[in-house]
Amino acid sequence: MLSRTAEHLYWMSRYVERAENIARFLDVANRTALSSSGDRAAFWRSVLSIAGGEKAFNARYGEASAVNVVSFTVLDSTNPSSIYAALRAARENAHAVRSVIPNELWEAMNATWLEVKCMDGPRLREQGLIAFCEWVRERSHLFRGIVDGVMLRDEPYHFLRLGTALERADNTARLIGVPLGGFSPSGAASDPFGHVHWAVVLRSVSALKAYRTVYHDEPKQSNALDMLILRDDMPRSLMSCLGSALKSLEALGPDLECTRMVGAAQARLHWGRMDELLEEGLNAFIAGFITANNHISARLHEDFLMNA
Repeated sequence: MLSRTAEHLYWMSRYVERAENIARFLDVANRTALSSSGDRAAFWRSVLSIAGGEKAFNARYGEASAVNVVSFTVLDSTNPSSIYAALRAARENAHAVRSVIPNELWEAMNATWLEVKCMDGPRLREQGLIAFCEWVRERSHLFRGIVDGVMLRDEPYHFLRLGTALERADNTARLIGVPLGGFSPSGAASDPFGHVHWAVVLRSVSALKAYRTVYHDEPKQSNALDMLILRDDMPRSLMSCLGSALKSLEALGPDLECTRMVGAAQARLHWGRMDELLEEGLNAFIAGFITANNHISARLHEDFLMNA
């Protein structure tokens, strides 16, 4: 496969996953702000912290109101972290590899982009933010469903899966480490707001019901971190994301450095204990994981995509 083709496939899946995660953050921030009696603006600032672009937002909008944050993260074509920009980039990458991907995948990506392209403030208000976010998630699920249900398990398939896994790992890590709605991650067992924070985090990755199924309790930090970091059977956990990336890399280039790096990162989680991983604090662990994930992405480009 040409490096250019691999790059388009990899980034197409990353952008689709990015759009879904932004929609997830927005949906939870909106629902939580509506039901909260506290500082609602704090929930909207959390979206900016996770999705990125805080400096650009502050320069252009200033106040982190619901209208401003939604405009910036959904409709702003100049914001590379907006849903609009992510789905536009995903469609452009899909168009470049139409001869490689199934017709169903191209048609789904093109239809998604045509719908978002027509979206503006009045249409978004008419549809409602909750309904729009659900639609973005459904289109992302359709994308992955076509990939898993139609494609051969060959190189294009693995580059698509690799992009999804690394983007998802980055987003989950950022979600774990960012204070949501003014509630910060805390190791204090007596923290009266700890369950609120972790309920919001788990709801953002559709894991709150799974959490209660496993732990039969209100969310608390130790169990939430176990689910979001170490549980291999939780699809959006860091362990699961790295495991998925490793499987694809072993199929693409088992002897390459990027494969070794992912294997080492996954082994650290697989064999590590939570107290050891968080020995220097949760923030240090998350910062280290995000940095390592970025190094993996950079190495991936060196090993596969540099000749594009």
